[in-house]
Amino acid sequence: MGKTQFQPVSQILALASLATLAFSPQSLAQSQKTCDLSGTISQILQRPEQQQTQWGIAIQDPQTDSFLFEHQADTLFVPASNQKLLTTAAALTDLGADYQYQTPISLVRHIHGEVRYLVIEGQGDPTLTTAKLRTALEELKNQGITDVGEVVIIDSPPFQTPHPTWEWSDLPWYYATAVNQLILNENVVTATVTPGAVGSRARVTWSDAIAARQWQLDHQLFTTPEGATIPPEPRQTYGTNSLTLRGELAPDAPPRQWFLSIPNPGRYALETVQTILRSQNISFKGGRVINTDIQSLLPDPLNKESLLYKIEPLTAIASDPLAEILKTTNQDSNNLFAESLLKTLTAADRDPETILESIGVNPATYRLRDGSGLSRHNLVTPMALIQTLDGMLTHPQANIYRDSLAIAGRTGTLQNRFQDTPVENQFFGKTGTMTHVSGLSGYLDLPDDSTLLVSILANQTGQSARITRQAIDDVVVAVHDWHSCSTTQP
Repeated sequence: MGKTQFQPVSQILALASLATLAFSPQSLAQSQKTCDLSGTISQILQRPEQQQTQWGIAIQDPQTDSFLFEHQADTLFVPASNQKLLTTAAALTDLGADYQYQTPISLVRHIHGEVRYLVIEGQGDPTLTTAKLRTALEELKNQGITDVGEVVIIDSPPFQTPHPTWEWSDLPWYYATAVNQLILNENVVTATVTPGAVGSRARVTWSDAIAARQWQLDHQLFTTPEGATIPPEPRQTYGTNSLTLRGELAPDAPPRQWFLSIPNPGRYALETVQTILRSQNISFKGGRVINTDIQSLLPDPLNKESLLYKIEPLTAIASDPLAEILKTTNQDSNNLFAESLLKTLTAADRDPETILESIGVNPATYRLRDGSGLSRHNLVTPMALIQTLDGMLTHPQANIYRDSLAIAGRTGTLQNRFQDTPVENQFFGKTGTMTHVSGLSGYLDLPDDSTLLVSILANQTGQSARITRQAIDDVVVAVHDWHSCSTTQP
């Protein structure tokens, strides 16, 4: 892939240091310097509040392979959720848009008819819900089965350890939940806090009583006239399932929801299945979670007793097609979905780097440590993201990939950005945000039906994410305005 750099960035920044004008999207559109793309972007990067930020930017015209602007495009940055562009590109390339996860449900039956085990085998489906499980288990009654023996969940290790490079402070929350084989309800439970009577504890209600049992809540949040309108967040005692809630809440405070991870998702799935069976009047003798396959439940094959048992498929729960899963992954920036996709590839001995290299992404341009971007050990260059976008632009399933991205001013994590700017509805991209990190990469459609590839990464930001995002958005608007200006110049 060839590239043309129009002006040395060092010269651009030197010139821009003479003017540090702060641009809004509207002022950019009115600027007399709109036709000077390099100068306009450099002025944005030289704003006083951006002086400590490390920027990486690459803007490419894929039709000519020329770069309209580059700044540290080959430097490694922490990408945050821009990482999902790599993960979803690899998954779509390898699995295909029609791929569906299957969660098989089987019976181990004695030849005399008695069911010894009901076995549910997790395959990493991130879309599995209690409602889907309940519907699938109705097949037991349809077949006249009223006793299933022991309930067995096949999962990764029953107590999932945290990702080794995720931060401890993230682990109690929905965006850092464990990623196992039998994922149920996205491994998330909601706690809602509302004021109680003055002098009493605030009320805490849970969306799922089974999941709530996994958290031990030390609750000392009281309702007082002097209390806050927003309750303090619970604090986890690291390495335990204990949450501490302290403080005071005003009587008129609105409800507040906390979306918490489920520490032991395999156990949660088992107890949920048992609850469903009770509601359907189906008997069982207990249950367990194992991390081996269904054959381990049978007697040793060398034992003649093994001939007395047979495995019968009962049903299977199919996920949504991968095309829909990608939308949730990218538009909503769902970490669990992204991690499940990566685990699906690696479990099948499919190397993500090899897959990405097949669409033109140089393995030397990134360091992949997880699928979601939550790990700060991920490193990605703007060039790697441009190569990914470029490779997927001509991919046989290019439309599926593009449709999975958020649309400026309309959907997903871009719904509230670029509104009332010329970029609204014209940019399809992936955001990325964590403390001191912001990013945005995607496709910018232009009025002449051409498309530009854009990747902007900001690290070591010394201000709020809102201020950094505004600068990023201003750069994208500047690119759009530059094109409008350049195409109308005589």
